[in-house]
Amino acid sequence: MKKTQRFIIIQVKTSLISQVEEVLAGFKACTIVKKVSPELLNTVFYHNKNAVYVTSYVNWDYIQYNPIVLQCRFGISNIEMNILGSKNLVEDFPKILDAYDVDVGDHSCFDSSHCSSNTDNCLLCRIRDRKSQNIEHIVYESNNFYVVPGTGAFFEGYLMIVPKDHITSFALLSEEKRDEFLQVLNDIKLILQGIYKKKVFAFECSSGKTGAGKHKTSIVHAHFHLAPTEMPVLREVQKSGLHPSLISKHEWGKYGENPYMLYIDQDDNWFIADDPNDYYPRQHPRQVLAEWMGCYNIYNWRYYPFRERMDIIAEEFRNFCKVNFQKLPKWVQESICFED
Repeated sequence: MKKTQRFIIIQVKTSLISQVEEVLAGFKACTIVKKVSPELLNTVFYHNKNAVYVTSYVNWDYIQYNPIVLQCRFGISNIEMNILGSKNLVEDFPKILDAYDVDVGDHSCFDSSHCSSNTDNCLLCRIRDRKSQNIEHIVYESNNFYVVPGTGAFFEGYLMIVPKDHITSFALLSEEKRDEFLQVLNDIKLILQGIYKKKVFAFECSSGKTGAGKHKTSIVHAHFHLAPTEMPVLREVQKSGLHPSLISKHEWGKYGENPYMLYIDQDDNWFIADDPNDYYPRQHPRQVLAEWMGCYNIYNWRYYPFRERMDIIAEEFRNFCKVNFQKLPKWVQESICFED
């Protein structure tokens, strides 16, 4: 997957330093540094960010930090020549860093203004109301949640648990609804294990209390992902540059204020990354899984929706439940949706 934790030097005329710093500080995976030291760089890297140093003079003693050095000039960029212009930094900076396989994150100018009450254009609300443009397969429905194959199913058995309420984080659920969710999660995990003969990795990319700061194309209606996989979750997440903490599921509700990444491994260990100073790449758990599977280039559901696989997942789920219907608990029998 694309990397962070790089040291980037931007060489500019003195008159441009403030302008360039102000613009580049808006990239969520970048921190502007005013001086360079091993301690400072390690602090920036610990938060999964790149350190960006804007200067008129490159001190070549910094070569020990393996920097990426870019020239920035008045005027427009020359992407092929690796020259950054001052006219369109927001667009051209990530394009140039792509050549180094570096993730600089979304820019703050693309932040969404939507909040938890905005349901007008919410895809998951439309699916709940059976009003979506495409045929979506709700395969399980309880009082407060529904389950549907996830868009971008680059792996088998990809399902999402969605609250019927338009909320931005599962941590904001009431205690009663949280208990219901845990029951739904357990039910779906057991069914997936029965179908695919693998334990399940579950994860949530929370938008925090308001969804503020998310990219304008993000879906802020909370949704929980399930992936039957043998991937060693904590090892691969740590390898990607994040350092989640082990928590008890019973303390989950206190994490609703800020965005977080929640990872539940196959043995029901809960890990959370919730430091507001950290950089969380978009679709991070999907990136980690795709990297581990060796298919990183297709992780992004916006470009690779795999809609035909969504149909297959729904069919496999329903067929398993039909064959094993009498073995299922009564509440599960009543929650399975055999038809769209």
